[in-house]
Amino acid sequence: MTALTDPLTEEQRLLLDIVWTTFVEHERFPNFFHVAYRMRKHGHDAAKVLYSFPVIGQDQVSTGYRAVGWWGHGFTPQSDGPVYLTMAGLYHLQHDQTARDIARGLLAYMQQMTWEQDKILDSPFDLPDIDVNLGDVLKEIDGTSPLLERMAQIADREWPGMRFNKTSLTGRLGALPSADCDTLDLYLADIAAHLSPPAPPEALSFTEPRALLRALNFLDVTYELVFREALVVPPPMNRSSLLALDVDDEAAYNSGLVVLTDILRDFTVPGRSPGSGLLRLEEHLADKLPALDRDAVHQAVQLLDQIRVIRNSAVHPKPRPELSTAHHALGLGFPVRDFTAAWDSVRAHAERAVNNLQEAIQSARP
Repeated sequence: MTALTDPLTEEQRLLLDIVWTTFVEHERFPNFFHVAYRMRKHGHDAAKVLYSFPVIGQDQVSTGYRAVGWWGHGFTPQSDGPVYLTMAGLYHLQHDQTARDIARGLLAYMQQMTWEQDKILDSPFDLPDIDVNLGDVLKEIDGTSPLLERMAQIADREWPGMRFNKTSLTGRLGALPSADCDTLDLYLADIAAHLSPPAPPEALSFTEPRALLRALNFLDVTYELVFREALVVPPPMNRSSLLALDVDDEAAYNSGLVVLTDILRDFTVPGRSPGSGLLRLEEHLADKLPALDRDAVHQAVQLLDQIRVIRNSAVHPKPRPELSTAHHALGLGFPVRDFTAAWDSVRAHAERAVNNLQEAIQSARP
């Protein structure tokens, strides 16, 4: 079992039922304004309830995969956009015969897509047609199905399992490499296994508040010894001191991210593009130091740049798939719940990356 199959809360169940009953009656998913009004009459915020459904796959699609999804700009439901069900939503409707029939038909459809891929084994040079027609599959298992239109609407949004063309009623496998599952439980377990992020990197201990400041200073000294010029532009004391302070809340956490990102951006590295001095550093060092361990520098620069990704999301909130990757790289869960622990993790990973840069420069000096 996965979070996708965990029991729903009362308000989640209410929203699911509103969407489902409207869908069954009209063969269309209701728009958000309708769902929002009906939820509001019951004392609930529809958007908050939508966000509360268990979700995976946000590194591939910004809203991820969940039992009930929505159409919108970024993470905000669009008022006149549909609120729709996925196969995960059908799992919570197995008391309803129509939901069971739709799920059974779509599982058979994805099984056929999986088998259709075997055509590739006999075609080493030309990609064969592996698209499968939904209507043809339903005829094989049920004759003519009155649920074809409803199945097509759910298939159109079932991106982990399939890529579906609602106009031609054809599709092929989506994010999953195969979907040969007889039950919804197995299918959702496959989705969870395929889309769940890997475990975060091993937690780094952080016990010395000034360690990151010392690492930046040591990097600056080493860089100046090699290139006869400073790398780090010291920020005002009232800003740099934030790197040595613990945080208690989101505001302090974001302030620390801003200071650290600005220091890295303002590295005095020749050139103008990219705009960040940190991102110009690898090419500059590789050009000047033939013996440079470029892989080590690249990894350190990429990790430090993840701080910028997280910082930008805090200052200009707009969910993006790369946010999950950035948090994972810095040993953080997404979204952040414990800002004190998150700041310690960011500083620990940043300190190690800065030390790796310093060691790479020192080892490659002529």
